[in-house]
Amino acid sequence: MSRNSTASENTLAMRENPPASDIERGEANIIGSEMEKKGKVSDIVSWDGNDDIANPQNWSKNKKIGVTLLYGANTMCATFASSIFSAAAPFIAKQYGISTVVSILGLSLYLLGFVVGPIIFAPVSDVWGRKISLIPPMFVFVCFSAATATAENLQAIFITRFFAGVFSSAPVTVVGGGIADMWNQRERGSAIVIYSLCIVGGPTVAPVIGAAVSQSYLTWRWTEYLVVILTSFILVLDLFFLPETSGNVILTKKARKMRFESGNWALHSKHEESDHSLKVFLNKNLKLPVKMLLMEPMCTLITTYNAFAYGVLYLLFASIPIIFEENRGWSTVPGSLPNLATLVGTLLAATVNYFYSEKFFAKYLDQHGGKAPPEKRLPPMMLGSILFPIGFFIIGWTSKPSIHWFPSLIGFVLIGMSFLLIFQAGLNYLIDAYTKNAASAVAANTFNRSIFAAALPLVAQPLFHNLGIDWACTLLGLIAVLLGVTPYLFYNYGERIRAKSTLIKNL
Repeated sequence: MSRNSTASENTLAMRENPPASDIERGEANIIGSEMEKKGKVSDIVSWDGNDDIANPQNWSKNKKIGVTLLYGANTMCATFASSIFSAAAPFIAKQYGISTVVSILGLSLYLLGFVVGPIIFAPVSDVWGRKISLIPPMFVFVCFSAATATAENLQAIFITRFFAGVFSSAPVTVVGGGIADMWNQRERGSAIVIYSLCIVGGPTVAPVIGAAVSQSYLTWRWTEYLVVILTSFILVLDLFFLPETSGNVILTKKARKMRFESGNWALHSKHEESDHSLKVFLNKNLKLPVKMLLMEPMCTLITTYNAFAYGVLYLLFASIPIIFEENRGWSTVPGSLPNLATLVGTLLAATVNYFYSEKFFAKYLDQHGGKAPPEKRLPPMMLGSILFPIGFFIIGWTSKPSIHWFPSLIGFVLIGMSFLLIFQAGLNYLIDAYTKNAASAVAANTFNRSIFAAALPLVAQPLFHNLGIDWACTLLGLIAVLLGVTPYLFYNYGERIRAKSTLIKNL
């Protein structure tokens, strides 16, 4: 069979089995009579029908779950490395003769790297794929973590921690798109539950491990060696088992192969027609996210609420030693165990999210032709907005040593639960509301949350020492009450607000 006849058969298959539009990622393929009129249909390479197994959306469920878990494991390495340093900070402070507030900079600088990293890795992921934007940065992250473990002075510790944060932000940036590559809107809520557990499991367990390692003969340096070992293991799995999930990149490789096989050099993917210039890059990854934060009330409020919930998680890592070690006189390892109460809360929240996604959101989609307004993502956040301040008030007003410690743990369970309910629902809401500009909305969310996460651990000691545990928690609870209006506002008025948004009108 000649190359030209092969190309003709591929063209015929494309006409008979036109590819479905991928609305979630905002990339609808141009097909049908309109393209035939323009005479370009034979040039566009797409899927071989709606059931093409090369399309990640058509992979088996087991394969999708496996890849999702592997994506989650990469993100867990990044978040594990962030919080394990909080347990090592007091030991670093003692070794170098500095205050604990200064030593916490190692945590804040790491999270500050999460502001810089997405600017680099988001466009790399969109243009060249998820795998190439994940594996090399994670290898560099391992190198900087090893450099922190062997650092001989504070300057080296802080500098390597910052750059470790920059490169470890790659999975945090890339994985959301990777999940959307495989799972449709109906399934994505359940998939993100799996992913979220991997994200939250790392930072909540890490302080306990870090405390045990830091006070042992291994010293605090082994907290970083553990990061190196864990991430290296996941990297090996990535090399052998992580496939490319970006449909755009898969089709581009397919087009390249077809060009060589058929000799028809006009064949190309729709992705290759996109503008990948510096101007577009700056607009999508810098200008547009900032514009959305400043001029889109929906984006501003949702990302601020998400950022506060995310930042509080890291504030807890710095405040738990104050509440249980300084206040109750517990030793280092027992004083870190309340972090596990936060993990229990996130597990409960994951159960709620999964139940809501499968029993209510999916049912709504089935009853309304597979479509749902973004506001249907908000009920879990509404529940979280109630539990969030209650958790703070319980911790604050049961913190006296004369009161048993168990009620305080209930407070941490509620905060862990509300964190995941707020954060996951907010992320889903932004993606559904902004469709084509979802990447920019997520970038705005990442920027905002990283600023909060970097800043809040630094204020933990001044806040809790100056106001006291009771009033510090009360203040945080009141802020949570104020921001808790957000999901109710958009659930009732979100459709009107979206109708007035110039950005959404232009989608």
